[in-house]
Amino acid sequence: MLLSVLMPSNRDLAASRRSIETALRFCEKQDALLVVSDNSGDPDKRRLLESASPRLRYITPEREGIEANLLNLYAAAETEFVLMMGDDDELFVSPKDKPIDLATVDPAHIGVRPLVAVANSEGRVIRVKDFGIPDDTPSARVMTYNANAKGDNAAYYSIFRRKPYVDLHRFFFAHHPLKGGYCDWALATVLFAAGKMVYDPGTIFKYNHHRWDKRDKIDERMQAMYADAGLPPNADQFSLLLLYLDLMILALRGGSPLDEAAKDDLARNAGWPILANFCRKVTGEPEAFTPQTMTLCRRLAAQAGVEAQVAIALELADQLLPGLAMRYRAFQQISLTV
Repeated sequence: MLLSVLMPSNRDLAASRRSIETALRFCEKQDALLVVSDNSGDPDKRRLLESASPRLRYITPEREGIEANLLNLYAAAETEFVLMMGDDDELFVSPKDKPIDLATVDPAHIGVRPLVAVANSEGRVIRVKDFGIPDDTPSARVMTYNANAKGDNAAYYSIFRRKPYVDLHRFFFAHHPLKGGYCDWALATVLFAAGKMVYDPGTIFKYNHHRWDKRDKIDERMQAMYADAGLPPNADQFSLLLLYLDLMILALRGGSPLDEAAKDDLARNAGWPILANFCRKVTGEPEAFTPQTMTLCRRLAAQAGVEAQVAIALELADQLLPGLAMRYRAFQQISLTV
């Protein structure tokens, strides 16, 4: 057995049943294991799932909250590959294409990109993510991912090798200064930077995009995630800066799968464009930013070295939230020692 499907579940049985049933059927066809970490407190759900199938492992976290649910799943994962899914998503074997045999995936690949069908609140598929990430360099892989994202991060729900996936997420939850839900973009970018992804049309992941299918929902959801992380209402203006800092610290950490040449490529050819785009935003909307933010961005334009760029980006974090720069510097220091 090479694959574990990991499902953090908070919905009751009625609301999560279809997701669980489709994932279980997939696992029974594919010699995989479904691991459900459930903090719903629904006794009917527990009774059913504890004895539902040898292909289903039902566990409960010791603490409340999504972080405890996820850490519980990371601890339970033992297979070479993992696939995370929500308890409102669905998973299928294609009726016409055979899924890739994971035993044949090249070691240079960090994982497999299933066909992702993005569905709206009515359950209608509004777009399909049917791409691999075959590029040789980390920066090119990031660019391929960004070019195909088209406004949502559904590609995050891919099959990844367990060790780099779990190592990254454990480090994030242990040390990130904000641990915001918005960080899934940075986490996905770090993973795709770390290795190639082969496309698999035989595995179909139906992603429930209902919370993100309209502009007002997106704005409301993003504001809620920033607020939950302790950020002020204008945090969206700094989204590119936050993405840059998370990418540079998480991808360049000591435990990253990338070697030094790959890290340099990522920093210069993927990281710097993100930071430069943030500064262009600042220049184009001066009324939305402080004079100090403008000054720091002007200083950035004169810096060619990665270390100097990161240092100024850290200073910019204080323009969003006083004291955030110090917290991010501590995060960076820890990242270099693991």
